[in-house]
Amino acid sequence: MLTCLRCKRSEEEVALLTLKYRGENLYICPQCLPVLIHKPEQLAQSLPGAEGFGPPAEHHH
Repeated sequence: MLTCLRCKRSEEEVALLTLKYRGENLYICPQCLPVLIHKPEQLAQSLPGAEGFGPPAEHHH
């Protein structure tokens, strides 16, 4: 069963988005997506290398 890499909820519970990372398919739910974007270091245990993603991108309005 597919689960969110952060909260571990399944595709039966929430919609999941597919990520390709280092040749692997990973899944994240929309509620956890902001963590991937803004605080990827919090995903270091489930996404090896996330701590090295660097600072978040600047957003221009």
